[in-house]
Amino acid sequence: MRRWRMRLLGLAMLMPTQAVTAGTEGFKHSSWTPEQGAPGNLVGITQSRDGYLWLASTEGVYRFDGLSFERIPLPRDSRFANAIPTSIFRDRTGTIWVGFNQNAGAAIYRSGRLVPVPMRDAPPSILKFAQTRDGAIWASWGGQGDRLFRYFKGEWRLMDYVVGLPPGEIASMATTADDSLWVSLGQSREVGSLARLPWGASRFVAAPDRVGFTMLGRAPDDALWISDGLGTRRIRDRLGTATSGDRIFPAVPGAAVPSLAFDRRGGIWGTTRGVGLFRIDPAAAVPLERLQAGRLLTSDATIETFVDREGSIWVATDAGLDRYRPVAIARIPLIPPDVQDGLKMARAIDGTVFVAAAHRLYAIAPGTPGRVVQDGVGRIGALCPAVDGGVWAVHAGRVTRDGGGESIGFALPPDRMTPTSCAQDRDGRLWLDGEGAIWTGARGAWRQVPSAGTGGGVMDIVPDPQGAGVLVNTGAADLLRLTPEAQGRISARQLGIGPIAALWSSGAGVYASGAGGIARIQGGRVQRIGTAANPWLAGVRGMAQGSDGAAWFLARSGIVRVAAQDLDQGFARPGAGIAHRTFDAHDGYETRGQAISFRGAQVAAVGDGRVIVATRAGPLVADPSQLGADALPPPIHIRSLSAGGTRWRDPSGRVVLPKGTHTVQIGFAVNSLAVPSRNAAYFRLEGQAGDWTGAGNRREATYTNLSPGRYVFRVIGVNADGTWNRDGQTLAFEIPATFLQSWKFKLICLVAALALLWIAYRIRVRVLARQIRSRLLDRLRERESVARDIHDTLLQSIQALMLRFQFAIDGLPANHEARPDLDDAMDRADMVLAEGRDRLRDLRRTEGSADPEAALREIARRQLAGTAITAAVRSSGTARPIDVVAWDELASIASEVLFNVARHAHASDVSVELQYRPGGLMLRITDDGIGIPAEIAREGRRGHYGIPGMRERAARFGGVLMIERRREGGTQVTVTAPAAMVYRAGAREDSQDR
Repeated sequence: MRRWRMRLLGLAMLMPTQAVTAGTEGFKHSSWTPEQGAPGNLVGITQSRDGYLWLASTEGVYRFDGLSFERIPLPRDSRFANAIPTSIFRDRTGTIWVGFNQNAGAAIYRSGRLVPVPMRDAPPSILKFAQTRDGAIWASWGGQGDRLFRYFKGEWRLMDYVVGLPPGEIASMATTADDSLWVSLGQSREVGSLARLPWGASRFVAAPDRVGFTMLGRAPDDALWISDGLGTRRIRDRLGTATSGDRIFPAVPGAAVPSLAFDRRGGIWGTTRGVGLFRIDPAAAVPLERLQAGRLLTSDATIETFVDREGSIWVATDAGLDRYRPVAIARIPLIPPDVQDGLKMARAIDGTVFVAAAHRLYAIAPGTPGRVVQDGVGRIGALCPAVDGGVWAVHAGRVTRDGGGESIGFALPPDRMTPTSCAQDRDGRLWLDGEGAIWTGARGAWRQVPSAGTGGGVMDIVPDPQGAGVLVNTGAADLLRLTPEAQGRISARQLGIGPIAALWSSGAGVYASGAGGIARIQGGRVQRIGTAANPWLAGVRGMAQGSDGAAWFLARSGIVRVAAQDLDQGFARPGAGIAHRTFDAHDGYETRGQAISFRGAQVAAVGDGRVIVATRAGPLVADPSQLGADALPPPIHIRSLSAGGTRWRDPSGRVVLPKGTHTVQIGFAVNSLAVPSRNAAYFRLEGQAGDWTGAGNRREATYTNLSPGRYVFRVIGVNADGTWNRDGQTLAFEIPATFLQSWKFKLICLVAALALLWIAYRIRVRVLARQIRSRLLDRLRERESVARDIHDTLLQSIQALMLRFQFAIDGLPANHEARPDLDDAMDRADMVLAEGRDRLRDLRRTEGSADPEAALREIARRQLAGTAITAAVRSSGTARPIDVVAWDELASIASEVLFNVARHAHASDVSVELQYRPGGLMLRITDDGIGIPAEIAREGRRGHYGIPGMRERAARFGGVLMIERRREGGTQVTVTAPAAMVYRAGAREDSQDR
């Protein structure tokens, strides 16, 4: 702040390091007119905390994110129907206030819309706002009568008579650091006055200053400035104390009620309302610069100025919006371009850069804007540093040293060509190019270097940092290394960059560039960086390293800066990309490098850190001190949410969207206004799969096919300087489910689906059961048919045959020796016949399905005959008719089990139970014998098929057979079968356990 004040006081007439160009040099001008969507007739500018530029216009209220203008609807109150905005202001809390005409009063921006601030007896218009320490808002209008109003604790109050406001039209209001409220008043267009209301005082105090009708401007150091017919000057310091002896800058003829803004380089910008824009640079020899329509200005009717958070100056005009952004690249007004002979540059050992242009020699010393060293020197063919100070210049047939103490000069070598390249080695010898040759010598004693091998000529000569000679670029792929006695080469294979386009020295190294990249010769070795990962390095014209070690390249794409550590890493890893920053037209580089025929250094570093670049538009200066002037993260703002035809502006909290919403659009902004096109945004939606998405040039995200649920939208961004805002902003929203999307409906659908599946399953089971039953019934009928045939034929024939044998035996004498054998055979035949009848009865077991319990008793009696085992047979549940096929298999299983009990169980009791259940039928046979081994229960006895056969029989009617060894002794065999397979339709009979 002290340095800034010193500028304004004019105590130092030299341009400081931070600002070496005068006027608008160093500022990039941009403009927006109605053709680009900007409103016209602007009357006020401010900036909100979220980074938007807010504009008051006769066309309405707008906010601007650097890319698009968004119109904010006026309040719905009828008072604002025909009113237009007349002022705009941001208070300390960040609230945006808008003043209106037509006695509408004021409105504030809240929750995405302008809300009226009720004001009884509002003035015809509100032109200015101010705020004091207590948070009170002061508003004024520019007419007579009731002029000053105060809003405090939700109430407006007229203050003219309360605080003793002096007469006159209020032009502007401002506060100083001591919280005094200052008012500038006007008695006419030429005569005005000042009044002050100290903090805590009850009455205004008139100031004795002689002023015109003007506005107050508050400088960065909180001092008050005015501009009127007497000039532009400071009238009060930050505490409101009158100043004396301050410099008065010239007035601008025709300016009416100027408003002032102060840039970060010490300049003062002022409007005129009709004769353009002016800028005052206190450190310049001619401090006042005028801008008018057609020269970096859209209209002469300039109304308001404003400085944004990044240091840009904004100007409101009746034709649109102008911006003057401080940039790191600027022209040097002192030195003109030279398209005929080209610029020549060389850096002396004291950090001064000498520039030859238009028959003059200039010197740019550290901390100075530059000066003319010699005028009328004619065409300078070559310029190179002298080892003992100053530079060597080739002109008018001589070589002279300038700027290094004693002036020395001597004639050029006897060559038909005027040298275009020169260098002085560490031993003080000068080297000059000639026609197919190179000359070297000191104080005019020249000799030609033998076998120079220059071929078509020499393009660049630089001192060899490793020897007493020079390195020479002839445009070939090899680099010559020359000494007075010998020559050598650095081969193209070592360089690895193709034909050499340029050669220069910087620091302790020599650099060469070509289509394949750049090479560095330093410390006895060659390193390179290729263009595969760094395409911007192709065809570099030159480079210089600033005081911080950063390298500044003149490339085809613009001026490229690479940090020192990044450059070293690039040479260490030649295949990797290098972090860099390119300065192009957005940064003040609106031209290109000189023609390739103009040789010598194209980039040179001043000792104070500035870098000079030779271009077709003249020398440009790159000032590293202007880099990162605003390292603040860019504000990220979610400006809208749209869904189902409804739009929420500046949504906050959790937004509940209409039921059934499938598509949402979310608008956002990265509010760095410096170079908005370089801002980048990345977004993601939590609640939906996906990673961060780059927004590109879009500032809206669209999501489709969203399901009901809760979502969180996140957006982050980075500005043109590479400063990130990784916190970004979030928006939570919820999509309620419709009935068809609700869990209740889904549950109903699930239950219905399960029911349909169950029905389908039951139908399928019934069909399969019917098919199985039909096949088994066919087999059963075939069995019965076979049994009848055997009974009706074989058994009856055998019985008839036995009857005949019996007749024959009866005819034999009682003592016949064959009679006992025949009687025994007949007994055996009776037994076989009885067994055959039993087997036939087994084949016809279907008859037992009518009374399963009785049939089981009969099976038990027959299978347990001849044993001491007692059998108990009973049934339980509601009796149901059993399918004959299923009963046949069930009875066979019961017969097999009881047969095994009789033969193997060594039991005394056996229980047979038949249970009728709603879900099916269960047959359980339990004995109290020795029990069955577990392995036999699982797989049966090897070589026997009783147990596997029982399991197969159970499976035929959908049943399951289980054989278990009981803990208390014995074996339990259980057969269960589903109702659909064992029951058949018919009348039910109720029975009790018995």
